[in-house]
Amino acid sequence: MSLPFSEVNPDEIPPLKTPGAVPGIASKSDAKPGLFRLSIRFKLTFPVLIFVSLMTYFLFNTTFRLVRQLAIEKNTSRLLATAEVYAETLKVPLLLNAPQDVKDIMEWMGSRSDVLEVRLEDSSGKVFESIHPEAQIPEVVKDPKFNGVFTVSPDTYAAAVPLMAEERNLGRVVVLFSHLGFDLELKNIFFERLVMAFAMMVLLALLSMGVTWLAIRPIFALQQTVRKILAGNLNARARIRSFDEIEDLGEAFNEMVSRLSSSLDRLRSRTEALEESEEKFRQIVEGASDIIFAFSGEGELMLLNRGFAGHPREEFFRQGFSLFAALNSEDSRKVFEAAMDEVCRRKEPMLNVPLTCVNAQTEEEIFYLLSLTPLFDHDGNLKLLQGMMRDVTELRRVEMMKDSLIRDVTHELKTPAAKFQMTVDWLEKELDRQGLKDSFKDLLKILHSNIDRLMNTVSSVMDLSKLESGSVQIDRVIFDLREVLQQVFQDLEPLVRQKGLALEASLGSRPLMVSGDKNMLYRLFSNLIGNSLKFTPRGKIMLRAFLNDGKVRAEVEDTGVGIEPEFLESIFERFVQKTAASLGIGVGLTICRDIARLHEARIWAESEGLGKGAIIKLEFLPQHLTN
Repeated sequence: MSLPFSEVNPDEIPPLKTPGAVPGIASKSDAKPGLFRLSIRFKLTFPVLIFVSLMTYFLFNTTFRLVRQLAIEKNTSRLLATAEVYAETLKVPLLLNAPQDVKDIMEWMGSRSDVLEVRLEDSSGKVFESIHPEAQIPEVVKDPKFNGVFTVSPDTYAAAVPLMAEERNLGRVVVLFSHLGFDLELKNIFFERLVMAFAMMVLLALLSMGVTWLAIRPIFALQQTVRKILAGNLNARARIRSFDEIEDLGEAFNEMVSRLSSSLDRLRSRTEALEESEEKFRQIVEGASDIIFAFSGEGELMLLNRGFAGHPREEFFRQGFSLFAALNSEDSRKVFEAAMDEVCRRKEPMLNVPLTCVNAQTEEEIFYLLSLTPLFDHDGNLKLLQGMMRDVTELRRVEMMKDSLIRDVTHELKTPAAKFQMTVDWLEKELDRQGLKDSFKDLLKILHSNIDRLMNTVSSVMDLSKLESGSVQIDRVIFDLREVLQQVFQDLEPLVRQKGLALEASLGSRPLMVSGDKNMLYRLFSNLIGNSLKFTPRGKIMLRAFLNDGKVRAEVEDTGVGIEPEFLESIFERFVQKTAASLGIGVGLTICRDIARLHEARIWAESEGLGKGAIIKLEFLPQHLTN
């Protein structure tokens, strides 16, 4: 299984921003003013002025039309009465047959400014006298039967009145009147009033602008203060004394600026401290002899303090995770990818994973110890994967020389020890043949005990060397762990009982399926029980196995001398013994740890302190997740 790490380009990594202006405060140059600005006092006054002007014009126009209509209706009766007076005036000269008088009277009538035409018709409708023959008379009025007032146009009216003398029809008088003068006079009156009203509105608008300016004058002061703050003067404050809501706004604004200024001072101090800390961290990371790197959750290389294995730092940023994996040998690459997967799956750090890389220039092997630490967000998603690689090539070479020396020495000790055991066995038989065995019984017991201890030591050292060299092959099968534990219990229960202790087992009834090597796991649990047997002077040893959150867990608990908290981790290291007088050389738990690692299991110790016993726990992955 491989991690979904992708290649990244170092050119795409954004540079760190240089500290300067405090973020969040826009400068005056950043502002983009509009193409057109209008003061708020004009925004308040102009709409009112335009609205009032339109309403006034509409009111005056409607009033003008109404007054004009009423005047016209009143003038219709007046015109008809005037025409009847004219008819009565002309009746006498007509009866007296005085044409000159008729003509003079008609000219007198026509001299009025509102009279356009005066005509006299006989009873048949024929015009026999007219002051303006060219005047146009509507056809309706020309009808001899028409009597009354007819509207020729909005400004012209025709009135026809019959001339009657003792039921004798003398004809008709047709008078054409003009009201244009009246309309002009009426319009002039209304226009003068409209101009006066508009002048009053303009004066009112100017007065409103002045009052508005006085009301919003504190806002201009607030605006100037804001500009000073944007220019960088955080000590500027708005001095407003308007005794209204704007003064409250100014005080709230001053309080906000004061708090903002304090926050910015603290932020500036923290930023400087952060920059100083970041610089120290950068120097530490860049100066570290170890290789420090970090991948994001998407597989992007976020940090690398220096290049290694013959490749420059920039090349790692270009190729990303693929180059990290390619530098390892074939077996080491699998270990590297498996470690990455394991950290992401378990969400726990992994320390001291051995890797073998090949230098791209010298083609020499370089040995590293890899440590990985995952960081997760609040939702449990991988946020960052931190790693450190320590070059242990020289240490590994010394370790290999030491392991080789130990193996050689152990191998050389095995043959003399075997010969020594054979000699003691021959001596025991010879003494028995001569009847002296009982006399040398104690000496023979000491010899056998030390020979067994020497052989066990040689065997343990050889087993540990094989495990740490990686030459041990696992015969992995899927089986029920209870089978191995039951066998361990049956084989060691007599030995435990012989020492005066009790060995108890609680294995449950459910199968505990694991994937591993039965013989190795038998050796592991035998070592654990043997270790408890050495440090438990009285009481009992308990062997348990059960399922815990889908994982198989096995425990060996005793009522022995206990373990100090500071030694809970170091007891699994090589040649570590609780006391110098303890039996063995301190590799039993180390063998258990290495066998557990080969089975991808986790082993740890717990104890409440001295005199309170100890418990060794072993937890296996679910069988379907075991590689």
